[in-house]
Amino acid sequence: MGPSRRGEAGRRLGRRLLLLALVSLGAFQLAAVSLADEPTVEPAETPSGFAWKPESVASAPGGTIAFRNPGNVVPHGVHWTGGPEKPSCSGIPVDDFGTSWSGGCSFSQAGTYTFVCTVHPEEMKGTVMVAAAAGEPAPPPAAAPGEAPAPSEGPVVEGLRLARSQHGSIVRGSIAVSSAAVGGNLIIELEARRDALHGQGKALIRVGKLARSLSKAGEQPFAVPLAAPARRALKSHGHLSLSVKIKVKPPSSARIIMTRRIGLHE
Repeated sequence: MGPSRRGEAGRRLGRRLLLLALVSLGAFQLAAVSLADEPTVEPAETPSGFAWKPESVASAPGGTIAFRNPGNVVPHGVHWTGGPEKPSCSGIPVDDFGTSWSGGCSFSQAGTYTFVCTVHPEEMKGTVMVAAAAGEPAPPPAAAPGEAPAPSEGPVVEGLRLARSQHGSIVRGSIAVSSAAVGGNLIIELEARRDALHGQGKALIRVGKLARSLSKAGEQPFAVPLAAPARRALKSHGHLSLSVKIKVKPPSSARIIMTRRIGLHE
């Protein structure tokens, strides 16, 4: 082979190597963009309570979905309620709760995975759709036989007034309900962290409760006094953080639960 033919062969080989390098670089950049666009599931506070945002995400078999709770005040955790298997999670308080955590869960099988927050299971519900091999998303899980769909909060609860900062040892507020709630009951529970009451651990314990029947529609004012241990802690520290859980049980539908965080000051 003459020098000109060897030179032409070398140039062709060089072009092929350059093309291969460009293709590899493009694939790497595409993967990087996909990872950057991967959504992170995290808590968000809405007018009706806490929620996972986004509530529904998609992945592929072998993929990973990121979860986090960046806040250091309200605890959250993850509890898996459905799916073809339990995902493999790292860095996430599964069946537990906490603040300031982040991690991810990987899914090896296609299907629909459902999860709730361990602290706010009635409010914070989410879904992970893992696509089947053909690329089509798995169908949503069928409702259990005889199971009624969860009712909308709107027709029963029309409004909630609860100041985030209050003074004294009584939590005051009001909730507006429609006629659909008449004949049901209202339960309000106050919870505080054990270590805020001079105990050990971050578990929430009840420090106050009110329960009464709902005999009419409209605005229902309430006042829930603190139990003695919480009153002592409030007097000692000058402030106390509380989780206020409001439960409305209509006579003919499922219970509605809302949770709010407030701060009490002496």
